[in-house]
Amino acid sequence: MDALPSYHEATTRLDWLAFVAPYIQFSELSSLCLVSRRFWKALAPLLWADLLTAVRQTGLDPSDHVSWWLDFVFNRLSSVRPGTRQLVRVLDTRDFAKDAYDFALDNTFQQSLKQALGFLPNVSCLLLDGHQDVAPSTLIGSDTNPLQLLSISGSPFQLPNTFFNLPALQSLVYLDVSHVPGSIYPLIQPAILPDLRILKIRSRELDNTTLRALTVLFRLRLWSLDIGYNKISDDVVDTITTNCFPMTKLRSSQHFYVEGKLVEGEHGSYHLGTSVFVHESLWSRTFSHPERYLVDAPTYHARPDQVQQEDEVFRSDGRTLGRRNSAEAASATLSGEQLAADRFRFSRGLTHLDVSSNHLSCFGLTKLIQMSNGQLEDLTCDSISMLPPSSQGSRCWPKSTTLYGVVGVAHVFRPVFSSNLRTLKIHHSLVTQIPTLKSEGLSSLSSIYLAENEILPRLELAYGQTFIPDMNPRLASLTLTGLPRRSSGPLVDRLITFLKLLSVQERDVQDVGAAQARSWRGPTVLKGLRHLRLEFEPDPMEDGFSSLDDLDAANLMNSGERGFSFFGHDDERSQPKSPSPVTAFVEARERSESQDTVNSNTGTGGPQKSVRDDQEYITHRGEWNGKRFSIPVWIGEVPSTNQVIREYRRLVVDQHLTEGFGPATPAQVAVGVPADAYVFHFTWCVATMPKQLASPPIESLSGMRDVLDELKRYRLAGRARYMELKRDTPAGSVVRLGEPHFFWTGKLQVSTEGPAP
Repeated sequence: MDALPSYHEATTRLDWLAFVAPYIQFSELSSLCLVSRRFWKALAPLLWADLLTAVRQTGLDPSDHVSWWLDFVFNRLSSVRPGTRQLVRVLDTRDFAKDAYDFALDNTFQQSLKQALGFLPNVSCLLLDGHQDVAPSTLIGSDTNPLQLLSISGSPFQLPNTFFNLPALQSLVYLDVSHVPGSIYPLIQPAILPDLRILKIRSRELDNTTLRALTVLFRLRLWSLDIGYNKISDDVVDTITTNCFPMTKLRSSQHFYVEGKLVEGEHGSYHLGTSVFVHESLWSRTFSHPERYLVDAPTYHARPDQVQQEDEVFRSDGRTLGRRNSAEAASATLSGEQLAADRFRFSRGLTHLDVSSNHLSCFGLTKLIQMSNGQLEDLTCDSISMLPPSSQGSRCWPKSTTLYGVVGVAHVFRPVFSSNLRTLKIHHSLVTQIPTLKSEGLSSLSSIYLAENEILPRLELAYGQTFIPDMNPRLASLTLTGLPRRSSGPLVDRLITFLKLLSVQERDVQDVGAAQARSWRGPTVLKGLRHLRLEFEPDPMEDGFSSLDDLDAANLMNSGERGFSFFGHDDERSQPKSPSPVTAFVEARERSESQDTVNSNTGTGGPQKSVRDDQEYITHRGEWNGKRFSIPVWIGEVPSTNQVIREYRRLVVDQHLTEGFGPATPAQVAVGVPADAYVFHFTWCVATMPKQLASPPIESLSGMRDVLDELKRYRLAGRARYMELKRDTPAGSVVRLGEPHFFWTGKLQVSTEGPAP
């Protein structure tokens, strides 16, 4: 929701120079500042506000950064007019003077920064990321001017326990202390950092206990929290949601026909929280309501005293992207107009959260989103295990094997759960349904192949839904992480299908916009998903296919080819080796099934025969909110043609694996689970593991395609068809999007650098 302008803004006539200033080329600013005082007043801040960024924009060679900076600070800065020095608000050294390590012994660069801070009284944003020779505790002292933004990510210096008690830091709004050695307990002190709103503490060995203390202290003060690459688990979800989200609920049945509605059950579980069912309308079930692309209508109140206040938590209408929590956005806002900076300080709990690469599971993430009351606007979770490490179901998988992904929970990213969500960065399996398989006994290429050809078919039988653009037309930006560079086909097909669906959504938005444009009273139309970023893992075949990693023994045996050996043929008569983890897993699974058959015949080790053969439900007994309950849980139909459902039933009946009690999800309903039933979700997830994971033959691995090359080929062909239609379209007419060219005109980015901790 856009705030109303101040009285001064509303009554002051806009100066045309201030209006065009952001569009002036940087190279012209210095000359225009010499025209008159009026021009200097309007344009000089663009040159001086972010001093070091401006210097880089002039084209100064990076090798000359240090010499220019030292000369400027020690020889020329003191002679600059005080009025000009007061314009400097940001010192961003992240990409500046990286060669300053030569001066580490005599602290020349650090001394120059300290002297510069003395001459620049209005510097409120200091960014020192990556500088190995600048000690923050030495640079910032009791005589430093108050800072609103401090970023020292990657500093090798441990901070003193009293560092955050410094007067200069008590006005901090943004703080990044990621990758800094030492404990974060100096941060957890009452009566310090009262204005802190954005906190980034990646890679700080943060555990559940420390995070509990942190959230209890800050509660609703923080609106952005980055705790990626730490050690938090599902056990801390309740603490985060209790302390960091307001009690206000943004979800209602008002949008039932478009989005469906949520109905809370009377029961719940520790792992999944309160039971919440999704009740669908005829349109929401297929995400096809005619009004799904329209922004929310304004909220009206019968009584004037009930009008929504500007600082109240509310459901966004879908038009705005909300605040950005990057260092660039924060420094630009905090160094700008006071009113914008004040809005930046407003907080009613977390709206931006990063929980990447922790011990959090897919079920913990689902619970977190469900308990967030729909407030999250920006969510990042790039790597997450499908099954909690503490689950008893993990005993049915080999110890060295783990599946990573976000599968079967696409419904929690719909507006019915996440109405304010605008930016999402998450594992690619949300869209592709292909998990990341990690196993000590498999090479990287083998793991990719098995995930696509052995595990994916079972996941399709277990979960009948993946995320598609029309599930949430309010989502503006999506980043898919952990994408492998190689594929035997399924990954390429699913990514291309998603791009086609984006083009179809784009066409639908175009049609709705054209219809609404016929009337000046028509509602605003959503733009849909306009930014897609694909982050790929390193190419396992980059150094050649014959790497030892991909020529494991199992591969060579299955392919019928002999691997290279220094010992000729004598090694065939050597002592047998211990079985690989994959082979051991298969044998253990077969022994388990054999024992289950014996137990079934003897009448021990499982429920009665009537339960095994006839009943589709068993009674689950639990406790929720201090009250004991018993409720029937669906364990599968008999007989069932779905092999995953058969395996799920076997695990429940024979293995007594009854973990993850909760309501059936829309993805499970799509494969035959009753809509109002409860299931054991952990057990359901365990059942998706194939009974055999035989290493694929060399021929199959060598034929795997480069995913990036296939996407480029598809995009180029689509662009060619689109441009051909554009040339053939009469002047003044608009080229229809979508079919037949299916070229998506949104912003598509690709990264091949791998994850950045």
